[in-house]
Amino acid sequence: MEEPRFRRRKPAVERKIGEITPEDTRVSIVGKAFKVDKIDYTFWIDDGTGVILVESEENVLPENGQVVRVIGRVIREEEGIHIFGEVIQDFSDADLKALEEVRELERKILPKVEGIIKFFGGEEE
Repeated sequence: MEEPRFRRRKPAVERKIGEITPEDTRVSIVGKAFKVDKIDYTFWIDDGTGVILVESEENVLPENGQVVRVIGRVIREEEGIHIFGEVIQDFSDADLKALEEVRELERKILPKVEGIIKFFGGEEE
């Protein structure tokens, strides 16, 4: 009997809306929801670097003004890009300043750590 195969999704990369690149296929963004449309299950999210439309996969919608994290696929069309939200999490109680400090440390430290790993012949898994 053949074992079932499961396709793994690519991991989502943390991005600001203004930093989404053409290579990104799945992203994680944090921002404030607005223009929530309960008929089409869509909303816009603003993270301070830009705004983007989010389609809700599971018909879960935030409230207007709620801070959320959206993890989803980047959809590119002639009109532009939007996010197909696979996960929508309430981030209202998150310390966004601390989150930004952690992200900044990662930007500074991770390239150095990766360089050390390569120098010593280690491989990332």
